[in-house]
Amino acid sequence: MLTLEAEQTLALDYTKLNNGIQDTFAAIDRFEWQAIDELRLMRDKGYYFDGGHESFEDYCKNELTKHGGYRRVRDLLSAKKVVDTLPNDLKAHITKPSQTRPLLRLVKTPDKLHEAVAIAAKEKPFPTAADFAFAVQKVVPKNTSTTRTNSTKQEKVKTQLCNSVTVSSL
Repeated sequence: MLTLEAEQTLALDYTKLNNGIQDTFAAIDRFEWQAIDELRLMRDKGYYFDGGHESFEDYCKNELTKHGGYRRVRDLLSAKKVVDTLPNDLKAHITKPSQTRPLLRLVKTPDKLHEAVAIAAKEKPFPTAADFAFAVQKVVPKNTSTTRTNSTKQEKVKTQLCNSVTVSSL
């Protein structure tokens, strides 16, 4: 009987600790989205001027350096732009701003953005940034202009080689 009681105590400790961890992570995610809303308000209403800052970027550099400064703020505001572009039924699949990085390039084509999020959500109920990146590749395959650039470079090299052979053979 002692073993059984010890197992029950361990199970209760695990459950309590696990629930605490889950709640803490959920709170972190909520506060990150809240920070984004506050940053938008600071930027859009120009409240940074009240603090003596010349620009929003200046505010971020001076006040938010220990939190990642302007670069992180820009990333967070971009994440909000992605989420704001999604219909309500797809927004729930993005739980943290870092998941939106691969989706950012699709903001200007909302139909493709919706499709990519739907593909990732179909694969997993809680997709990761990698899952979204994979879905983006399905919706918008590798940029074909890169292939054209590479082939153009290769053609130039071949042309140069042909010209140098022709000239040297003369």
